[in-house]
Amino acid sequence: MIHPPVPPAAWAAEGARAAPALEDVAAALVIGREADATALVAIGLARAQRAGRRAAIGDLAFGAGPLRAVGAPGLVECLRDGLPVSHIARPLGDDDRVFLLPAGERIENAAPLFMSPRWPPLVAGFREVDALLLLVAIAGTPGLDALVAAVDGVVAVDLPVQVTRSWPLLATVDRPEEELPPITPAAGAARVPSARTASRSRRRRTVRRAAIMAGGLALAVGAALGVRALRLARVDARISAPGVTTEASPEAVAPSAAAPSTLVRVDTLTLGDLVNPGDSSIAANFTVELIAANTPSGANSGLAIRGAELPATTVAPVELGADGRPWFRALTGAWRDRSEAEAFLATLRARGLVRGNVGRVLRAPYALLLRADVPTEQVPATLAGWVARGVPAYALLQDDGRARLYVGAFETYDQSALLASSLRDLGVAPRVAFRTGRMF
Repeated sequence: MIHPPVPPAAWAAEGARAAPALEDVAAALVIGREADATALVAIGLARAQRAGRRAAIGDLAFGAGPLRAVGAPGLVECLRDGLPVSHIARPLGDDDRVFLLPAGERIENAAPLFMSPRWPPLVAGFREVDALLLLVAIAGTPGLDALVAAVDGVVAVDLPVQVTRSWPLLATVDRPEEELPPITPAAGAARVPSARTASRSRRRRTVRRAAIMAGGLALAVGAALGVRALRLARVDARISAPGVTTEASPEAVAPSAAAPSTLVRVDTLTLGDLVNPGDSSIAANFTVELIAANTPSGANSGLAIRGAELPATTVAPVELGADGRPWFRALTGAWRDRSEAEAFLATLRARGLVRGNVGRVLRAPYALLLRADVPTEQVPATLAGWVARGVPAYALLQDDGRARLYVGAFETYDQSALLASSLRDLGVAPRVAFRTGRMF
């Protein structure tokens, strides 16, 4: 797939968005497959550090345009010949807190450079003065794993899950995607009565932390595997009402001019009756949409930052617009009161985890119910089972002390059709329900 060019400022902005994940980090590898894009992310990370904190960006990509310093001594001379780091550092731009450590002499075999015994003392020096060392490298470079072991973690830039799964990830940065334009809420949408947040016991907080960990993993796996069954060819699924069976007609992808567009096959998709129609008045109507993107990885990027304790996380694919393309919403939280959702979003923005022009409170009362009446103590293990199947599930605690497991969150009943179809391809038979319960 050929991607359109991404403005340099967009890559730097994505780096700045991930900067809070490096608050307590002394050294990190910023690894990508495009040298310039990876370097721009590192620059954004460095410049977004807190006031007074210095950062140095080391070029181990040997060709990152924003970091290029032709003819200057650099990390090669420092690590190979014993040249002090202070002799190669130079200011990067107008920010006197950010310094460049150039690559230096280009060498045929960089593996010894990555495996140098000087890295641990260098990292220790940055830790001692509360500074940050960012090393830009290209995925697949020989010796890279040895350097991963010498730093505090990795910021992965536009890399698939199968490449990053063995690394200690601090943050992931995906290729910036065009974001979904705001949608005007349906006229006459009813507000739900306010509900005070219930007090939580220490045991429930423990379960909540375990559930969040499982949910975060589900997003990584689900975005890469669980949503894979969604066909990007347009599916004309006209679902008029719960319980009504309709025919969905997948169109051929890009038919040739010589061949007429023919019907490939006809699927019958039945969502079935709403599980709990009487629960509309107690539904957890509101969620926070962190980002909406036209790829699963783009949506997943909104939930991959270390340090954010995000409750009830999920990815919801929905078909919007006339072209039939699916959009992927990264969602977190389930509230009955809009003001609670807005307060949570404001907190994320104040912490720098969500940009000011991204994110919104969404009225999404529907979800796909995976399991009901799960004992609280079984929630972590049950979520882990869904994770293993690639499903980004989450749990909501019910009044009887048990939990219900859901996936997705939708504005309308019909929007759940895409995810339901994908889950059926995995052998799962979900049911549409009003989301009820509270977060752990």
